[in-house]
This record gives sequence, structure tokens and C-alpha cells, in this order.
Amino acid sequence: MSPRLPVITESRRIPSAGLHPTVGGISLAGHLRASAGIGHDSMRVLGNYAVVYLLGGGGVFADGLGRRQAVGAGDLLVLFPDVPHEYGPDEGGEWDEIYFVFNGPVFAEWRAAGILDPRDPVWHAEPVAAWHRRFTGVCQADGEGPAAALLELSRLQGVLAEFRAAGRPVESRRAEVAPDWLEAVCRELERPDVMPAMDKLAARAGVSYERFRKRFAELKGVPPARYRLLRLIDQACALLAADERPLRAIASQLGFCDEFHFSKLFKQRTGLSPSAYRRQMRR
Repeated sequence: MSPRLPVITESRRIPSAGLHPTVGGISLAGHLRASAGIGHDSMRVLGNYAVVYLLGGGGVFADGLGRRQAVGAGDLLVLFPDVPHEYGPDEGGEWDEIYFVFNGPVFAEWRAAGILDPRDPVWHAEPVAAWHRRFTGVCQADGEGPAAALLELSRLQGVLAEFRAAGRPVESRRAEVAPDWLEAVCRELERPDVMPAMDKLAARAGVSYERFRKRFAELKGVPPARYRLLRLIDQACALLAADERPLRAIASQLGFCDEFHFSKLFKQRTGLSPSAYRRQMRR
């Protein structure tokens, strides 16, 4: 039996406190009544993290990693900054949702730990009405500024952590045990001072390069070279928020050949130039 639809009378923005200068925050939030979805003509790359909780109705979610699946009330769509995606109701159908767009270094840590995993972008927990209330309580009109932004982000983290635990009990969904080599390989890939030799990383894993590349992508959601770039851009986000050094200094520290190449890749990853990202984080 389909869950009873919560009552949403209109689409509306939910006021948020903005961004903390170093830890990020919620940049956009709202309720959508009879949402049309996003990315129907071409998949969208958002440049931020986002979650979309379906309150009623159903449709389809798809992403650039090859996933395409039916979704419905009680499903939480977890959107990643660099993973193309599209979603929306079936033709002639509709759904209602509450959504949050956010960013911050802590979510890079969640991703590195496998809590946020591009291979697992659809979570589920019910009752819908109870989780709707929890998500609605994230933004509580605490005002604007760093302190209020930190409060909001902390509440969102708490709700997501509880949702994850409620939707994926350990006893019913046993996580795959990572191979012994994975942590060390990730550390090597994340080092900005040394360009790792992929054949040596494959040798550490005890397999051919092609098998290593495929296995790494299965475990982390992206191939090793892409993983390295994403982690370097995550480090760049933290550096841009933390200090006023020129872009060429940050580009050099992270191993990019020059600030122009760095800026191009940064914008591809986040949707903003490094300078625009820095200004946004300082608001």
C-alpha cells in the first residue's frame, strides 16, 4: 500500500542562514509541490551536495554512473557535486519533496569514509511524516551569520546520520569489507605533493592496472585518477575558505601546473570559479 501523502499546499523556499566561512552550510532549501524534477534534456552536474526527500508520489532517478531506478515516497536522493544526475516523476505523474543544497569539508570526510557513496545514492526510511518533520526542523530561523549557519549544518548532519542508521540497519545490510590495500592507495592518491604511479598502485593491490582501475571504481564510485582530482579539489575548497593566498599559490601547493588549469578544473567540479567560491564562502 502506498504511504499516505503528507499535506503540502504550495511550493516555497525555506529560509536558511547561509554559509559558515570555513565549514560550509546550507545554500538553498525548500518544499516543492508537484515537482517537475530536473535534468530531463541532459543530466545536471550540481557542483554541491544535495538531498531530496520524496514525501509523496514517485518517478525515476538516474545518474552518470549508470544507475536508473524507480523511486517513491520515503526515498532520499543523495546528490553529489561531481556526479551527473536526473530525476523526476513519471509522465503524467507527480511527486512532492523537501530538499537541501549544501556543502562543507565534513561531507568530503563522510564520502572518504563511505558514508556518502556515489554507488548508493538512494536511501529509504519511514514513516514519511516523521522524517518530514525532522527535515523541516533543520532550518529554524536562527538568523544569518556563521553561528546560525553552523547550527543549521549540525542539525542537517544529525538528521542525515539518523536517517542513514534507520534506513540501513547493520544486521540487514552488511557492508562489503574493503580490501587491505584500499586505504593506503587512497592516501597516495590524495597526496598533493606527489603524482602517484598508477602501475605501482596496481602492483600494491596485486592485480593488473586494468583490473585495479575497475576494482577501485567499484569500491569508491570513480576511477583512481578521477578520485585523485576530486580529493584535490576538496582540499582546494578548504584552502580557499581558510586563507587569502593567491590562486597560484594554492594551485602550486596542490600540484596543478598553473592557476589557469586549476581554475578550469575547479569550475568543472564545483560550478564556480575559485574566486567566486571564495567570495561565496565569505558571505
